[in-house]
Amino acid sequence: MSQRERIIERAAQMFAESGIKSIRMDDIARTLAVSKRTLYEMFADKEELLYLCIRHLQDRRSERAERIFEQYLDNIAGIFEVMQMMMNDADHVMPRLISNLRKFYPNVYTRISEEVKEESGRRLYCIIKHYAERGLISPHIDLRLAVAMLYYTTTTLAASMDNISLPASVNAKSALTYTIINSFRGMATIEGIRQIDAYFAERKERKAAQDHPEEKNVIDII
Repeated sequence: MSQRERIIERAAQMFAESGIKSIRMDDIARTLAVSKRTLYEMFADKEELLYLCIRHLQDRRSERAERIFEQYLDNIAGIFEVMQMMMNDADHVMPRLISNLRKFYPNVYTRISEEVKEESGRRLYCIIKHYAERGLISPHIDLRLAVAMLYYTTTTLAASMDNISLPASVNAKSALTYTIINSFRGMATIEGIRQIDAYFAERKERKAAQDHPEEKNVIDII
């Protein structure tokens, strides 16, 4: 790992742990035992370093998603495994970073948002195309339109959750999951729907076993 890569990785960790506003270039230089001059020779300013750090975190997230997807090349459930990972991440660092980015560094936020939108759309298109080639998505689907509408629906829904009246037993994450599941069921072939239903039936069974482990033990003994 080069010094530049080491600085980006450590600075990204510092931003994630302490927040964007509170970490100064002086803090980064001191933590990494490099001079401030060295930092500014490698990065024009904090905004450039911040951009590279967020990209680093986003790239690591994409790599994790790709590893998950590779385990489900012949099973449409891969979409939902990746979705689950993304939603688990949404409970942690990235949303706070993006929110602070929008507030304190709007130019970096705009740049990141546009890049992520383009990359997410391209990745989603490749995933849907892959499953269509496997006979799990209907060949009659207009893939580019499907990607555009799915991306628009999910991002709009996610951004509007505070203004949507949901049943008392349904949280925002469940509503978003419901929307995505039904979008893919609508695009899927009979085999694709069978895989989706089997995946969620298995998840429901696993959750029941975790919630009531004593019942599972009785079954195992019998």
